[in-house]
Amino acid sequence: MGFCYLNSVAVAVLEAMSRGIKKVAVFDFDVHHGNGTEDILVDVHNCAYFSVHQYPAYPGTGTSSYSNVHNYPVPPYAPRDIYRGALAAALDDLKHSQPSLIGVSAGFDPYRGDPLSAAALEKEDFRWLGESLRAFGVPVFTILEGGYSEDLPDLILAYLSGLAGQ
Repeated sequence: MGFCYLNSVAVAVLEAMSRGIKKVAVFDFDVHHGNGTEDILVDVHNCAYFSVHQYPAYPGTGTSSYSNVHNYPVPPYAPRDIYRGALAAALDDLKHSQPSLIGVSAGFDPYRGDPLSAAALEKEDFRWLGESLRAFGVPVFTILEGGYSEDLPDLILAYLSGLAGQ
């Protein structure tokens, strides 16, 4: 189902666990729910999945949290502060899970100028996401998931600058 033919973030965290990383988490901020990632990682011991996404939207999943899956649906056209509040709640819950490695499904499509979403984030919100993840003090790796605006390079740079502390 969908556009994901190889779930890179799930493969990477499972491989990290097989190599001795004790506790991992995936933080997914793509505007579309990562139903494939959720399906692969549900009930995996010492692994948690956190998804902030627009709902209703494709693929129409991610309305509830259960087991090690934490979903934060945001309605279409929600004001920026509501979307950012969902991101902050997810980051707070992620902090409490105390992972030793964080994989990020980075979708830049919640940007206000993205043609495939009805979201309101600004460039500085992506920098804030990078800074927030950096503050965890654990290794973070990022997989590019989505983003279809002409501003995509600037959004990625803002996120990476925050992640690098620059």
